[in-house]
Order: sequence, then structure tokens, then C-alpha cells
Amino acid sequence: MEALQKAASDLSGMTGSNILTNKVTGDGVTSSIGTGATAGTYNIKVSKLATAQSLQTQAYSSRVESMGTGGTMTFTIDGTEKSVTLGSDTSLNGIVKAINGEDSLGLSATVVNDGNDNYYLMVSSNTQGTKAAVSKIAVTGNDTLAATFKYDATDSSSPMTVLAAANDAQLTINGISIVSQTNTVTTAIDGITLNLTAVTAADGNGATLTISQDSSKITTLVQSFINAYNSLQTTISDLTAFNVDDETQSALTGDGTARNIQSAVAAALQVATGEGNVQNLGQLGISINSSTGQLSLDSEKFNKALSQNPNDVLWVFAGTNGVASKMAAATDKMLGTNGSIKTRTDGLSKTLENLQKQYDSTESQIEATMANYRTQFVKLDALVVQLKSTSEYLTQQFAALTSSSD
Repeated sequence: MEALQKAASDLSGMTGSNILTNKVTGDGVTSSIGTGATAGTYNIKVSKLATAQSLQTQAYSSRVESMGTGGTMTFTIDGTEKSVTLGSDTSLNGIVKAINGEDSLGLSATVVNDGNDNYYLMVSSNTQGTKAAVSKIAVTGNDTLAATFKYDATDSSSPMTVLAAANDAQLTINGISIVSQTNTVTTAIDGITLNLTAVTAADGNGATLTISQDSSKITTLVQSFINAYNSLQTTISDLTAFNVDDETQSALTGDGTARNIQSAVAAALQVATGEGNVQNLGQLGISINSSTGQLSLDSEKFNKALSQNPNDVLWVFAGTNGVASKMAAATDKMLGTNGSIKTRTDGLSKTLENLQKQYDSTESQIEATMANYRTQFVKLDALVVQLKSTSEYLTQQFAALTSSSD
């Protein structure tokens, strides 16, 4: 029953992204599909990729020599100041450790050696886009370091220079201009994530993203539903069977709840949408065996209906009064907190509890009776011993009297 309930739930989502597939033709873009996607075709052209900023200091002769004592480094990022305090180690190595140890900065630092004993400190944004770029760096509390470790985006004479500028991604989707801070674009098309990998050639047509219904996914969902339904029917038939030849019954032979379940799920299949060219399961190639209650799928007929009337097919299964909705209602009624299965199992549990109480009571009565019999037996045994002793005594007395009379 739970398997059928899940299969019905899966069917109800057939109008969503779980039956869609996405395909990109052309270069520069890949895509993935998620919740909220709908069918459609999109032309995508990338004019600029997002890049992360990298800054570089002037050359230093040592990476381990300290420059002044202590100090506070303040980075301005998207209008917000973020600071890190330097300890006793103000060498390039110490600065790298301080920056990389402060995750809130969103920056990474490293020392580069050009091979001629010239050491440069590089500071890079961990995230692409202009909002992640550093616009200003200032050091306070350490005049030595403040003179060289300084940057201002508005001052071309700053000691630190830009190795790589921060850029936002720029693209068009069906002619509409889009700007993204990163090369992963998640909000341009509902339910679709675009990953930009290259700029479109000047004479190129861009990439084409096609989101369409995946008939194989739909067929798989329908077949899974049929399998779950048939499995339930088989289970109920096995549990309620009666062998006429052997005159033996199964665990639930004659059980009303089992038959009610069988009837309820069968009734849920009686769908007639009243709309479109395909309105019921029969028109989809799904039929039910009147003897076994099993469903079967005519794949050729189903695929033809899906190809010619895809929306009608989806409506039969996932519409307001479709198979999924009706089957969900039926299974919920059976499996719910106050459902028939819970009611039945509670009743059986109560019956078993009462039977156990009766068994325990009877067992106690039997034990008491046996104890009484054992007591009586002991007394009877003692009486027999006593009577035997008396008999032997009397026999001896009679024998003595007989001997004296002789």
C-alpha cells in the first residue's frame, strides 16, 4: 500500500520538472534542471565571463622578515569594511596566515616567488564578480606596512596593483540582457541553472537551450504506478485466497478490510476528465483484467497518445481529479491515522490483548487447580501409608492371637 501511495505521489508531480529534460546545443553554456522549470527554448549568448579580482604588492626581498610591529588591516568590499588584526609576525608569511585565517574576509592570500628572490603578496577574491572585489586596503597601527600594503581603486598610484580585474558575467537570453555576479546563473530562467564556460564568438549564434517533456520519464512513472498497483492486487489476492481442493484458507480469507482496499484502489482508476482528446486510462492503452484485477499497458497506444496529446495525458494522471489525486485520497483513507488499516490493526491488537488476558487467567486457574490436586495427593499418599501401617499392625495382631489359641 505504501508503494502505491508513493507511486501516486510521483504521478502527481508529472506536470513539474521531474518529467522535463534539458539539452544545450552550441558552446559556452551547460545547464542543469531543477524545481520550477517549464518547457521552452532559449537562445543564449555570452559576451563576458565573470572573473575574480587579484591584487599584487610590490616586490619584497624576504618572505620571513617582519615589517613593523602588529597593526590592523582593513579591506573595503562592496562598501563594507572588514578587518583582520596582525600578530607579532608581520612578514609576508605572517600576513598570508592572518588573511587566510579570517574566513569572513572572503579573500585568499599567497606569496609568489619570481625565481630571482623577489617575493610578491597576492590577494584574491574567493568569489567572482564586482561585488566581491576589494575597493580599498588600509593598514593602521603599523606605519612600515601601511606605506606599501595599500590599495585604492580610485588612485592609480596605489602601491598595490590589479593583476586581474573583477568582472560580472554578461549574457543575453532571447535578446534580454542579463548580468550575473558569477558564471553560475540561477535566477534568469525558473528552475534552470546555467553554467557559463566561454564567451560566444563575435560571429556565432550562441547556444540553444531546449527544455522539453521527457517521454521516457513519463513512461517510467506510469509503469512504476502500474507495477505498484499490480503488486498490491497480488498481495491481497494471496492473503485472501481459499483453496477449494484442500479446503484451506489464507491469513485474510473473508477479511472485509482487505476487500475494501481492493475496491477502493480500483475505483480510483475510474477517471474521466471530460476535457481533451484523451480523457481516461483506456484511451491511453491502460486496461484492467476483470479476473485478476491486474493493470496492463499497451506501450504503442500509450506512446502515440503521449506524442499527439501530451497535455491531455498529463491531465489524466496529474490533473485536479486525475488518477494521482484519486489514488492519493484512497490510500490516505486507508493508511491515515484514523484509516481503515489502523482501525483494523487496532481491533486485532485489542482482540489479541483480550485473548492473552483470557489465556493468562485460564493458566492461573489451571495452576491453582493443579496445586490443589497436588495437596490432595500428598494427603492421600500419607493416608495410604498410614492405612498400610495399620493393616500391617492388625495382621501381626491377628497372627499373634491365632498362634496363642493353638
